[in-house]
Amino acid sequence: MRIEEAGNFILESVSDDSNLWNLSFYKRVKKRDTGNYELELDTPLYGLTLSSALLRIAKKRTAKKYEEQTITLKEFLKDYQNNYKEIVKLCRETLPENFDTGD
Repeated sequence: MRIEEAGNFILESVSDDSNLWNLSFYKRVKKRDTGNYELELDTPLYGLTLSSALLRIAKKRTAKKYEEQTITLKEFLKDYQNNYKEIVKLCRETLPENFDTGD
């Protein structure tokens, strides 16, 4: 199975009978010949549990928001927690209560 959030990440199941996932984030790359920016997939993270992948997605969203800034640990943790809560809320709205994330 393959889950894609356009321009952000691709999450792929290792196999149909596995609880592990591979996660790849998109990155902006400036092309030398044209000077234009294009999206390319970064090096994948292999063999993650679903909950670990969701934590990394929340962290990436936080990092992307503040990529050009210096922030305090308190600001980072607050935004990271909000991003993760948003993902968990989506999961709770769409998954059954007894869903196993593989942890």
